[in-house]
Amino acid sequence: MKSILLTGINGTVAQAMKKQLDGRYEVSGISMARMEDVLEEKPTTWKQQMDSYRERVMEQLTTACRGKDAIVHHGWNTRDENWQAGLDPLNIMLVDCVYQAAIAENVPRIYMTSSVHSYDFMGDGFDEDAPIPPTPDTRRDPFGTRPTSLYGVSKRWMEIGGQFYAPKLSPEQKILVVRLGAVNASGEPSENFARLWYSHEDMSNLLAAFIECDDAPNFWITYGVSNNLSDAHPTAMFDTVNPYGFTPKDNAFDRI
Repeated sequence: MKSILLTGINGTVAQAMKKQLDGRYEVSGISMARMEDVLEEKPTTWKQQMDSYRERVMEQLTTACRGKDAIVHHGWNTRDENWQAGLDPLNIMLVDCVYQAAIAENVPRIYMTSSVHSYDFMGDGFDEDAPIPPTPDTRRDPFGTRPTSLYGVSKRWMEIGGQFYAPKLSPEQKILVVRLGAVNASGEPSENFARLWYSHEDMSNLLAAFIECDDAPNFWITYGVSNNLSDAHPTAMFDTVNPYGFTPKDNAFDRI
């Protein structure tokens, strides 16, 4: 049985994924080390604090992902950084540590949780009759589509980091970055976010397809949303195209 490591194991998304995948895979999880633990050691400069934190996180990740078939990075400080406000630079550091530890330990599948907020899907720059593609720089602005928030900026960095590290992968290693839509603890959609809804089953089945696909490219970005269609919205909001043979099955409008 293949083994998977989930970071941010106490969070909503990781818990939902663990529940779906237990029995199909050997699933374990960790909560990421916190800066507060480093500050108790009273390092004297900002650089010493950051270096000490990175060293602690790298040791934690390296040990935890050793021998795993996949690492799934859900760990994120959403209390201080979310799509509505805030920016926590430690989130960016954690992303870099996950990439470095997974590559060093030759983990075959590296799954990173981005967000639909990495591009401003709520703006008016997209054709409502066509799904937003994975690289949606389709606005008239010559600089492309902006993120929705500083949270989206951090998630874009995660995606760019994957592009940077992709050439450093061994032949058997692959990176998948998934722009998650609306995932909640109940697994049921709400009317306000129906077009963004991502069922627990679709979310977990995409990961499984990624893990089991032998001929995947070494880097890919896709949207993590279900097949949310209705008479009012006959076209999907996002294009979930991927090379793993996966198609989302669930539809929020069948449940609300």
